[in-house]
Amino acid sequence: MSFSPPVSVVIPNHNGVRLLEKNLPAVFKSLRAGDELVLIDDASTDESVLWIKTKFNCQQIPSFFSETELWQGSNSKITLKLLVNLKNRRFGMSCNRGVEVATHDYIFLLNSDVVPQSDVLTPLLAHFDPEKNGDLVFGVGCLEVDSTDNTSQAGKQQLWFERGLFFHSKASNFNSGETAWVTGGSGLFSKSKWLAIGGFNAIYYPAYWEDIDLSFQARKRGWKVLFEAKARVEHNHETTNQTIFGQKKIAEMSWRNAKKFTWRNGNFWQKLAFLLWQPYWWWKYQAMAIT
Repeated sequence: MSFSPPVSVVIPNHNGVRLLEKNLPAVFKSLRAGDELVLIDDASTDESVLWIKTKFNCQQIPSFFSETELWQGSNSKITLKLLVNLKNRRFGMSCNRGVEVATHDYIFLLNSDVVPQSDVLTPLLAHFDPEKNGDLVFGVGCLEVDSTDNTSQAGKQQLWFERGLFFHSKASNFNSGETAWVTGGSGLFSKSKWLAIGGFNAIYYPAYWEDIDLSFQARKRGWKVLFEAKARVEHNHETTNQTIFGQKKIAEMSWRNAKKFTWRNGNFWQKLAFLLWQPYWWWKYQAMAIT
């Protein structure tokens, strides 16, 4: 018999009512009776909150977070919790709050522009089976396929140290197995291990490298970070930081957080290399900014 415990699906949202209307039906098809949906609205200015409250007949319940409302609702199949941030907290902190209020021991973290296949949970949960050493697994990532180009794949990553910094890219293959990290947009996580680490670290606010760091911390504790090619999702790339921050700001945030990650996670020799290579990278970054 397959390992099939209940799951809490956690989806952050910011001004994405159109995406919720479009993609939640596919999410519901992937859920089983007894599963839970946790939506975190991050101070949206569109009709997201009203739409969710109406669709799920939500009632407000006490919240233990400051500047955040907590609502509860349901449909015929699943229960729902809605966290409403009255102040914008961005992706990482919103996800952390969603995980904290989630009921179940396994957290399926999804972006609102990701469409899971109906049987996506089965191959993911199989890795957590305690009879198969699943108690050592921290997270399992999905195969992400671009909805406009089925040949474009993502979800399995590699991470390496070079010239005083950590760098990352897509893996060279998409076979099931170990990955450098599980992306925050489509992955199943152990809630207890997530909380033990502390979730996404606030030092990476507002965005970038927080999911890489989370999996890195898990690997340091001896937990497995895996990729499952049979767990397929479509990524529509409709929520993007590009429209919020712009490309220049994104490059600055990613660069700054890459340095934070290196200093936080590098060993003695890597930190020494980081310091020695700083003049080179300062010059390189300035040259890139000019062009």
